[in-house]
Formats: sequence, structure tokens, C-alpha cells
Amino acid sequence: MEIAGWEEKYRALGRGREEAPTILLLETVACLAPGNAIDLACGAGRHALYLAERGWTVTAVDGSETAVELLRERSAARGLAMQTIVADLTAADFTLPPDAFDLIVVAYYLQRDLFAKVKAAVRPGGLVLAIAHTPEDGEVSSEKRVAPGELRGFFTTWQILHDYEGPSRDPAHRRPVAEIVARHAGKLRGPLEKRHADPTISKPLHQNVGLHQRI
Repeated sequence: MEIAGWEEKYRALGRGREEAPTILLLETVACLAPGNAIDLACGAGRHALYLAERGWTVTAVDGSETAVELLRERSAARGLAMQTIVADLTAADFTLPPDAFDLIVVAYYLQRDLFAKVKAAVRPGGLVLAIAHTPEDGEVSSEKRVAPGELRGFFTTWQILHDYEGPSRDPAHRRPVAEIVARHAGKLRGPLEKRHADPTISKPLHQNVGLHQRI
């Protein structure tokens, strides 16, 4: 869906009411000390809000001005500080600063050429959490539906902490999903040295941070 379509949906309050973060985010950050996080395609910000409430320094980006304004209102009502940015993630000049984030969340948004930028923006030892819809029975992979194993394929040189394909565990999304949590190879540093006691997950489980000006 184009940005104009999301604008219309958010204006009609058809999106943005889901308050609880997706289960995978709860599982992933449960044993992490707060660091710098960015939520790409954040929508009305349920994941950004959750992270900010737990002490993360959060940046939230979405192409919908209405969605970002909803997030600003919600964060202000909760007394939370975060950087909120309206930006078209598909734009050729959209950039992320290198080695800047301990956690990048890309939930229920698929833009295949974004993963290279995402991976370059993760600090050594940092994580990417990504969720995308998969085809339902009778469907094939498409611009917005990942093929089986495709999401994993973007992280072939990373440590995979979580890899799941199947029914959605998120009440806000009914279509089947692919989920991945991948860790950037490299020595852990800073607050995220306090990570999972077990580096594998066997079950499916603010301030300005110096973004490039275009974002």
C-alpha cells in the first residue's frame, strides 16, 4: 500500500489502536539492557512506546504523517521522550547512520532493499527484529509477502536467535508470518553485554540519536 493509503487509514482510525506490542518484541527485549533502538515503519508506535517505557532511547520512523502525529500524542500523554520522524523508507535518499543502533525493529513491513541499510546501521552485537507476512494457502510470494526462508536469507552471515514461520502470534495480525531475530557478528559492547543467558531462542518466542538529516 502506498503512503497515501496509510494516511487515509490512520485518519479513519482504522489502524493504530492496537496497544500491546507484538509477542516477539516482548520475548526479545526481556533480557536486554536498554540501548539505542529504531522502529522503522512504526505506524502509531506500539513498539516504540513499549521500548521507551523500558528505558530505551528510541527513534520511530514512518511515511505517514498522521501515524507519526498519533505516536507523538501517545508518547506525550505517557510522558515519554523519543525522536519521531516522517520519512519515505522507499526513497533512494533515505539513509541510516552506520553502527548506530543496538536494536532495529521492522515489524509487519516488507521492503527488501531496506535490509542492507538496516544491517549497516546495527552496532556489533546488536539485533534486528523483523516480521513480514507470508503467503496464505493458494498464494505466492509477492512484493509484500515473503517466500519461505526468504527472511532468513537476508541474514546468512548473522547469528540467528529466532526463526519462525507459521500462524501469527499477534492478535493485531491474522495472516501467517515469518519472524526473525538476528544478531550482528562482533564483540558485544556497552549496555547490550547483558543479553540472553542462552544465545538462542528455541521457541517462537528519547533523544536525538544523530540520524542523517534526510531521515
